[in-house]
Amino acid sequence: MYIMDGSFGMAISTIHFITLLTAIVIVATAAITTMPTPPAAAQQHTVHIIKDATNSYTLSGSSSSVGSFDTTYRIAGERSAIRSAENLIITTITEDFSSSPTIGYIRATGGGLGVTGTEATHPNPFATPQQITERITSELRSAITQAEGQHVEIKCDFGMSLEDMRCHHGPLSQARSG
Repeated sequence: MYIMDGSFGMAISTIHFITLLTAIVIVATAAITTMPTPPAAAQQHTVHIIKDATNSYTLSGSSSSVGSFDTTYRIAGERSAIRSAENLIITTITEDFSSSPTIGYIRATGGGLGVTGTEATHPNPFATPQQITERITSELRSAITQAEGQHVEIKCDFGMSLEDMRCHHGPLSQARSG
């Protein structure tokens, strides 16, 4: 049988605890120092979306009606960031545009305010929300795919008809990108 006195046993327990603690610190330090750092390309870059919307109303007597309207979205940032955020950009813009009070006034064809002979034969000259979303998605995907340069701006002008919904791209000057 092995019997120790209290003070000697306490000293051995303390030594074991310190040894164990030191080993944990060494392992943790080794793990932290050997973790790979993300390459510069994996760092996140910011994409900015700016919206500018205008619309007018015509008041006649005690009623009002929608006059003209258009909405412009500008997407700015590094091309790689814009391309990697493509689906989020499209979702953000289509959801925002869908909540616009003028969405129900977008014509499927033509941008005129009056009813022409062709439009009079159609029961509903207005585009459906699905048609509008498909058009926005198509225009954005095309502009994002075709964008060139490190810093780009994509400008989408959405007017009063599906035909008036266009996106195009161009370089973004360094002064404006910061």
